[in-house]
Amino acid sequence: MERKIAFDILNQIEKHGAYSNLAVNEALKKAGNNADGAFVRRIVYGVLENRIRLDYCISRFLKSNIDQVKWKTLNLLRMSVYQILFMDSVPDYAAVNEAVAIAKKELVHQDGFVNGVLRNVIRNKEKLGLPDPKKNPLKYLSVRYSFPEWMIRYLAGGYGEDFTERFMASAADVPPLTIRVNRLKTTPEELKLELEEEGYEVLPGRHSENALQVRGRDALSAKGFAEGKFTVQDEASMMAVEALDPQPGETVIDLCAAPGGKAVYAGERMENRGRIIACDLSAAKLDIVRRTAEKHGLTILECEARDATLREEAFMGLADRVICDVPCSGLGVIRRKPEIRYTKTMEDIRRLCRIQYRILENAASCLKPGGTLVYSTCTVSPLENQNLVNHFLKKNGEEFEEVFRRQYSPDPDGTDGFFVCKIIKKS
Repeated sequence: MERKIAFDILNQIEKHGAYSNLAVNEALKKAGNNADGAFVRRIVYGVLENRIRLDYCISRFLKSNIDQVKWKTLNLLRMSVYQILFMDSVPDYAAVNEAVAIAKKELVHQDGFVNGVLRNVIRNKEKLGLPDPKKNPLKYLSVRYSFPEWMIRYLAGGYGEDFTERFMASAADVPPLTIRVNRLKTTPEELKLELEEEGYEVLPGRHSENALQVRGRDALSAKGFAEGKFTVQDEASMMAVEALDPQPGETVIDLCAAPGGKAVYAGERMENRGRIIACDLSAAKLDIVRRTAEKHGLTILECEARDATLREEAFMGLADRVICDVPCSGLGVIRRKPEIRYTKTMEDIRRLCRIQYRILENAASCLKPGGTLVYSTCTVSPLENQNLVNHFLKKNGEEFEEVFRRQYSPDPDGTDGFFVCKIIKKS
């Protein structure tokens, strides 16, 4: 059952571009208590994190190019080879037998082909290895870490080979569960004790005094979550708001607010005094922002459905501070959404840069003299981060000044890959 669920999830991601986390959660919700969720997650994320390496192994036993293998068949081979090579708890025969059974039911005349490839992998699995790093270092890195070659060249060109390899290695790590304490309702010390009484292990955050790392069962089932005492948020995302430093009584605009973590955190830091205008293109997503604010006891937040790429005359010169967390390639959250490495292209990044720059210019127009803007992304893409901000400052240096920037990354920061830049409008 679990293998069939994993097979369906991988097909949904491949065909419809579904986000892995949402697809997995939805499938397990439908299966209820009948499925081993940990086993399903291990296969799905294992395949996504190692897809290029799995394809490299599979291709060794094909008579034709791997591109000629039907995509559903290839997904079945990938998940089966992953079990054979990476899951010691699964006997080889079980991986083969279950794959053949799925092929007989789901794929037309593919069971014999699947059986033959998998048995060849088993017979030769000690000899598979990796490409020669001396003859082809780029292919070696691509297969070892399952990153496309264009992405490796791109990141290495912006940050160097050492950063790039550390970033790729960290993509296989399980990110910590970090929560942000809502000081309108509790304190980090009080919440820590409350969670520990419920059986969780709780550690302090690495960067913010309002962050806690929680280990144990699902933290969203904790009493404090339902009461709005905390929300799940990566620390680098929190640091964007802390760099903004919103003050009680001020007017803050968040131009790309959904799902609302930064806007709500800004309101908490403002002690629920002042005004926050949370904007997003999607009215449905703004409902999530509104509900989160209500649960956290925040009354100063207003929601407006607006396109952040279009200048709003009513916002010009209105804000003391602006949050500009733009839509991005998401390369910084690959360890949470490993499929990103196969779905994004350089053209996607260039297209996003054009959108991001328009949003940044609009965000800047919202500031009062002396106001503060934070530009942030959840990516490690140089074009979307450093290069874009540099271009803005070169064009607008007489009016705006940068006072802080930082590229966070899983190694060494222990956070998602996240860029934060603080810009001041001169008085």
